[in-house]
Amino acid sequence: MHVELVVRNRIVLRKELSRARIRLKDMKTARVVGGELPLEHYRAAMEKLPLATVDIVILNPERTEALLGRRKNEPYAGTFYTFGGRLYKNEEFASAAIRLAKKECGLLLSPADIVEAGVLNEISENSIFEGINYHAVNIYFACTIKEPEVTLDDQHSEAQWFAVDDPTLHPNVQTKIAGALRTL
Repeated sequence: MHVELVVRNRIVLRKELSRARIRLKDMKTARVVGGELPLEHYRAAMEKLPLATVDIVILNPERTEALLGRRKNEPYAGTFYTFGGRLYKNEEFASAAIRLAKKECGLLLSPADIVEAGVLNEISENSIFEGINYHAVNIYFACTIKEPEVTLDDQHSEAQWFAVDDPTLHPNVQTKIAGALRTL
């Protein structure tokens, strides 16, 4: 009986490996996803190019409030803003949104939880580098979450719910919320 089980497991394993190889052959775009850039490379990129970034607009189920984080760093230091960050090389937009939601506020999302809501050209006079302005092409996603347990990263000092029509929100945040509400 034990021998039969081992043989059967080997056959199953061979079939699974064979299927995995076929899937990998079929994946023409299978590439290693990049990661964080050394600060000097990030500075050089920001000096010459717009960055590709991904944000997530987190709404309550009634879609009346948005969860925002108060940024510690430029751009937008001290401002309540959507959670997000830089897109890694070879990373899918949705994968970046899921990664950044987990990294920046501790939310565990799946692709089924999020929807692409829009693209925004973000330009600010300030960046984390003295004398270099911030410019990003921001792809933003939306999701609804019931009372999330938020665990902030070191880039945010606090998180707070805001009315979706709060006129005091940063114009970029207002635009993203409007896009999220149209999409959801």
